[in-house]
Amino acid sequence: MPPSEQLRKLSREDKDALRFARNIARGLQIRADLRQVRGYAINILENFLQAHFELEERSLIGRLDPLQRMHESVTVVMQQHSEFGTIGACLLHAGEELLRQQLIEFHQLLERHVHYEEHHFFPYIERCLDEQQLLLAQQEIRGAQIVDCSHWPDPYWKPA
Repeated sequence: MPPSEQLRKLSREDKDALRFARNIARGLQIRADLRQVRGYAINILENFLQAHFELEERSLIGRLDPLQRMHESVTVVMQQHSEFGTIGACLLHAGEELLRQQLIEFHQLLERHVHYEEHHFFPYIERCLDEQQLLLAQQEIRGAQIVDCSHWPDPYWKPA
């Protein structure tokens, strides 16, 4: 089931995140320079995902009561947000021997996270928040500036 109108912008951003994950996977598949793939992944994390996560935490999770915040769908999303920070730090410092594995983990976590949000987290939020809360969240979501990372100067994932 598609998300409500109030969450549609976040859902579109999730679709962008899946495209970014596919670009990483494609780069790994065609054996692109891992430093290029790492640069792309770090850019996505720092300029797109972190702002997206902060928006979800502030506009959606921030509107839940303490008991609702303990629900599995919220704790899983928060744990995944935290895992991205850990993987990001590992990507920055990984040597050649670990870099491929770190990029695979980043790609897999990104896909898992988007699917979890779309199928579990957003439906839970829609059940918990009333119409007024969803409208306020929608205003915040629409007003947020998330960097468009869809134009990368070196699209390593495209055939030469």
